[in-house]
Amino acid sequence: MKAKFPIMLMIMVLLKSLSIAQENHTQQINNEDLRYSVFGPPRPAVWEFQLAYQKIDVNSISSFNFYRKDQRNKTLFFKISDNGLNNRNEFRVKEITGGALLFPINDDDRFQIDLGGTYDKLKDADLYSKALYSRLTYRPLKNIWIRFGSEYFDGYTTGHANNYRNTILNSNYLAGRVKFGSHYLVGVLGRGKIDNTLNTRYGGAGIVLGPFNTFVLTGYIQSDEPKENVSTISIGRFSPFRPDGLPSGFFFWKHRENYDFQLGGLLLGKNNLFVRPAAIGMSQGMFISSTALRENSKLRQGQLMSITDDYRNSEIIIFYVYLNKGIEMIPGTINHVGFRAIQLFKNFNEFKFSSFSNPVIGLFFNQETEPEFNPILRKFEDKKSNYWSFQAGGTIHNNFIMNVIHTPKMSEWTIALSYVYR
Repeated sequence: MKAKFPIMLMIMVLLKSLSIAQENHTQQINNEDLRYSVFGPPRPAVWEFQLAYQKIDVNSISSFNFYRKDQRNKTLFFKISDNGLNNRNEFRVKEITGGALLFPINDDDRFQIDLGGTYDKLKDADLYSKALYSRLTYRPLKNIWIRFGSEYFDGYTTGHANNYRNTILNSNYLAGRVKFGSHYLVGVLGRGKIDNTLNTRYGGAGIVLGPFNTFVLTGYIQSDEPKENVSTISIGRFSPFRPDGLPSGFFFWKHRENYDFQLGGLLLGKNNLFVRPAAIGMSQGMFISSTALRENSKLRQGQLMSITDDYRNSEIIIFYVYLNKGIEMIPGTINHVGFRAIQLFKNFNEFKFSSFSNPVIGLFFNQETEPEFNPILRKFEDKKSNYWSFQAGGTIHNNFIMNVIHTPKMSEWTIALSYVYR
């Protein structure tokens, strides 16, 4: 009964806010266009097409990717790849992926539909997998945000003697956000099913905006399965739409039993695009994603390029990613699998020589953790391996972007050639 009270309170607040929103909407000045009040001023769309090839020792991945991006970030994306290494389930696959972010009613920001899916075939067996997601978002006013999401996965995962274990997952959730001055309240209610096991999750979060465009989020989601209870914290500073020259950044931490995920970034320079919608969207997205399926995380974020454009969002960028997951290799004993990565990018936006411009260099430190059996002690131990990667790239004739990433220790090369149409 205690759990139902905050949910009912959130629904009542949303209903009341919607009625107020409808009344206010009828009072707007006729010549005031509210369609672009959420994502900032419109800007011309950019199309990027990419051919990429990755090789590790004797194995390789080839892919064709593209996206369309405007002020609403990636509004259309597509990928087709031949993966000779592995995918999210440690299988070699041929894969096709696509998605779109749509504004079907008069190109209005307040009505948004997200659709996406992945279909792949295991190269070592005549087996298929598919992952689908959809989201419907309604923003009646700047201070009101409501979303219904649905996700589905039917495919194969590891963890069985013959390496092919079929599993079906689906998840549905309702999320809402209300803004009061410099404070946001976020609520979420979700229900997911893994094969025949049903799980309900619910929770809330608060976002506080501080001086100098700073923000803080704290949130908690309770689950029917106590091991799935999740705490989320984020803190950072966003840039105004016209960069003010000050640094911006973020740090996210998500924790549950035997699971930790951290994501951080620091952006320095004039070309700083980490603006307020991105900061609030990333924060609430990190919180709400606890009720969604991990198989669809890349689809939701539209991060499907072999070498992404994230490094172009400022002149100097530092990214930090950390994942540590506990697994029970032997009953009663917890080992860990995960990784840690630190990425440093430097963009030389003012440099130009003949047809070559905007060079970038990147330096990455990577650490991976996985269990390894010690035959002397007759138990599994956490093994850590460290390695460095290097990136170099630039723009040719203002439209062609070439990037190369090399990891000497892993004998790994990734090469991507992009064509950008503006």
